[in-house]
Parts: sequence; C-alpha cells; structure tokens
Amino acid sequence: MNVSSNEIAASTPVFVALAMYTLPDRGEYGTQEVMVTPELATAWLRRNEANRKLRHRAVAEYAQAMQRGLWKTTGESIKFSKTGRLLDGQHRLAAIVDSGIALSMVVVTGLDNGAFDAIDTGRSRTGADVLLIEGVGARESATVAAAMPLILNYQRGLLPHNRTRYSNQELIEAWGSQEGIRRSSQFVTKLPRRVMPIMHSKALFLHWAFCQRDVEAADEFVERLYSGELLGKTEPLYHLRQRLLSMRMEGKTISEMVVLHACIKAWNAMRLGKNHASWRSVFPKSDEAFPEIAR
Repeated sequence: MNVSSNEIAASTPVFVALAMYTLPDRGEYGTQEVMVTPELATAWLRRNEANRKLRHRAVAEYAQAMQRGLWKTTGESIKFSKTGRLLDGQHRLAAIVDSGIALSMVVVTGLDNGAFDAIDTGRSRTGADVLLIEGVGARESATVAAAMPLILNYQRGLLPHNRTRYSNQELIEAWGSQEGIRRSSQFVTKLPRRVMPIMHSKALFLHWAFCQRDVEAADEFVERLYSGELLGKTEPLYHLRQRLLSMRMEGKTISEMVVLHACIKAWNAMRLGKNHASWRSVFPKSDEAFPEIAR
C-alpha cells in the first residue's frame, strides 16, 4: 500500500511515531511491519554506518517505481543490528525519501553486527529472472529480456542498438502492457533453434518492429529468414540469409548494428519489390545511415 507521508503523520498517534523512530534500538531479535514515511526513512538512514556505497541509479529506479505505484513488496526486510546499526535497506529507504511516498515494510531488529557480511552477497536479479517470476517461460524470458531494450529504444526514438539500460520494472511494465511484444515473443518461440541466421532476441525485435507496418508481412519475412523456403536467388531475403549463415559458419563476428541494419534493408527492398544480385546490396556501407523501416 502506498500513501503520502502527510496522511500517515496526521493519523498516527505521537507515542506510536516515537516508538517507530526508536525501533532500531531494540536489542532483542524481532520482526514488525512498519509504515515507513520519508521522515522515518531519513532518521533510520542516519544509522547507516560503514555500509556499501549508495548506488544512486538504483535509488532513482526504486523511487520512480514507488511514485508510479509499481513498487512490489518482495519480502525483503529493513535490517538493524543489536546496536541499532542499519545493516540492510539503505537503497529502499533512500528511495522512500526521494519519492515522498510512505510504504509498508517488514523491519527486523536485534541481528548480530557480523550479519552484515552475509547480507546481499548474492547476484542481482536479471531481466530474465524477473520475467521468469512473472510467469514467462525459462527460454522465452531470456529472449525477451535481450530484445526488450531494442524495442524500448526504438519506441523512444533511439537507435535500437543504443546501449541505454532499463530497469527490471520497466521491462516488466512493457511486457505486461504491450500485447504486440507478447505476440512477437510467441511467434519467435516457434522458430527453429538450429541453423539460426540471427539470434531469437533480434528476430523478436525485428518481428515486433515490422508488425507496426504489416503483421502478415512481418510473419512471412521472419519465418522465411529462418526456414529459407521458396527463396528466389534474386530476393534480398535470400542474400541476407545466405550471408548471415555463411558468416556464422566461418566463425566471423558481426555487430548488432550491422545485423539489424541489413535485416531492415532487406525488408525495405522486399516492400518496394526490389531484387538484388548479391549480399553487398543488402549489407550497410561504412558511411550509411541506419535506415527507417519502410511501409
């Protein structure tokens, strides 16, 4: 539940509020659910001694999620030692301060100071991890997590291969709110995983982007790119596929930008009814601007 700190302050008896400020001083082990206001979070952050350096990017992401009502309770608690030292939760508390939003959180007191060394030693959840938790299949979640930044970049007017990083919450929100992404993901999961001209994540982005122009044509383009069926030797898609497979078999690396550029050029040529004599007409020249997707 998210409420403003003013609403909490107006409805909370003074003695209860004071008890919450001194809660970390309890020496005995215990847990309690507390509505943490920005004022309370500020006070508790003063007990942050020799904790790890605050990651401001993480705080900003958490605060944004709180302000948008997207913050989800995961069971993670705010932890204090027997001496009242803050052991875990500084990023969540700092986000509450920055967002101005009060949140209900579980608080644990009375831990040994030595427990700090054992807290938060695991790796952070990846985009694939959180999508898996949301119910996306294991193989599909990895593909979606890799494709989503390309889609979000494109939606924001950036080059799809831009290195912008997105929070896990942004990935989940886009997945849950955009049916087109889910449809493209379902389409791509049916593609073969042997003899692949491009990775499934790139196929997902391209299928989604082409669907903005023509859904049936997008289905046909990506399916034929993978299958190679009924491709004439003057078709741009034929030359694209042959070159991509040849480079993979030779162990040559090809940048994400070049792959996406070439696929979009082949799509544009197909939409315009153009034929090509070789792969050189499909792949980008060194000074060639990234193409728009033709209708």
